[in-house]
Amino acid sequence: LQTSNPKVFAAGDVLGRPFLASTGIAQGVAAVDFMFTENEPFQCNPEDKSCIESNLGTTGANFDPTSLASNPFSFPVGIWSSPEASYFGLSAQQAKENGIDVGEGIALYSECLRGVMFSPNGLLKLVFDKSDNAIIGVHIVGDDACELIHYGMELVRSRCTLQNVTSQMYTAVTFHELYRIAAAAGLDEAAARKRRAAAGKALTALNRRKRFTSW
Repeated sequence: LQTSNPKVFAAGDVLGRPFLASTGIAQGVAAVDFMFTENEPFQCNPEDKSCIESNLGTTGANFDPTSLASNPFSFPVGIWSSPEASYFGLSAQQAKENGIDVGEGIALYSECLRGVMFSPNGLLKLVFDKSDNAIIGVHIVGDDACELIHYGMELVRSRCTLQNVTSQMYTAVTFHELYRIAAAAGLDEAAARKRRAAAGKALTALNRRKRFTSW
């Protein structure tokens, strides 16, 4: 991360958010790589509105410590709250501000077998470019969200489409099945609303039974 002084590089907490060890290490590696190699700086395709240049070692004279934190493609963000929350890539609002026609596919934790059995409260959302159904953002709230986001990050970086995800097989009783459910929801929103409504009613009934049996 080259500063306005070409002989001075920075990495870690001195740059500000998100103050994570993993991010600081990645920044340090990128800075050293930029110092001692002749790699060409990453450049977006001008026609790809969903691409934001995120090479961590090429800020140069235009160095801005806040640029990394504000770039949704710099790193996955995880919040170890209860429930956990995580995201990578663009939100629907950010995509619209960049002139992208977007859609969203949502999967409730109560729609997958693992959620039904162990943790039904939560959701996973895929933000996709309607022009080609490429996934450009992943947002998760629920158990293991900070683990699940890394698979979502690879989907975004590899420009996987909703069809790519729905064609894959995901092992039963894992939260990764949520990705397939969310992708299918993006492809058929009307059917997805019905499934979510049914899952919501079932969850409400389950919670009601639990309250009665606890009295």
